Amino acid sequence: MPIRDIVGVNDGSELFPDNTESTSNNNNNARGLLSSSEVITDRIQGYIGLLSAIYFDGEATSTTIPLEQVDIWQDVVMTIHPDGTSDKRVDAQKEAVPVGYEGSGAVGDPINFLLEGLVEESAATLRTSLTFIPDEDGGRLDSRIFLERHSAATPSEDFPINAAGLAMESGADEEYPHLVSVQFFVGDTINTNGKGDAGKIRFQVKSDVAGTILMNEMALFIQF
Repeated sequence: MPIRDIVGVNDGSELFPDNTESTSNNNNNARGLLSSSEVITDRIQGYIGLLSAIYFDGEATSTTIPLEQVDIWQDVVMTIHPDGTSDKRVDAQKEAVPVGYEGSGAVGDPINFLLEGLVEESAATLRTSLTFIPDEDGGRLDSRIFLERHSAATPSEDFPINAAGLAMESGADEEYPHLVSVQFFVGDTINTNGKGDAGKIRFQVKSDVAGTILMNEMALFIQF
């Protein structure tokens, strides 16, 4: 009997005889990518964002810097919109502290981002969006983050990290948008030392002229 050649064998990597394609590998890849994405979001990186009413058909939080407060570092004032909190922190932080910040944002009660749940290998970036309207020509606005250490820190003094300044060269009564981004690592004086005992950070500004600050948002981006 002559041997019959068999042609058209499909090994799964080519088109099926009816010209349809196998999607099993694609589905598996999609599930793998989705799983990896969830791991990154839940365990490796995340953020917590706080928005003012400007993103909800309202206005940014307005605060006046009078002459007597010129050249003095001060905590920013920002009212968080009722729908303006987006908490996408890593699982370790959510398990350590349910709410990722403290303070109402009012005068004397500044917003502090809580670092509880983070370790020495962690890093973060605080991004802030604001607008400044100076009352005088030739002004400058400086900004920084101020970090509070935990109770076992050596040295124990709290410390700042300065950000880029804003030179207001177009004169007074103009709006100067300012986007500030400050990166820092979580060292052994601001990491998690125990329950309720970890570093905190808040945003501060200093102007050499009187004027008005319009706070739009603050967001802490976390790399666990």
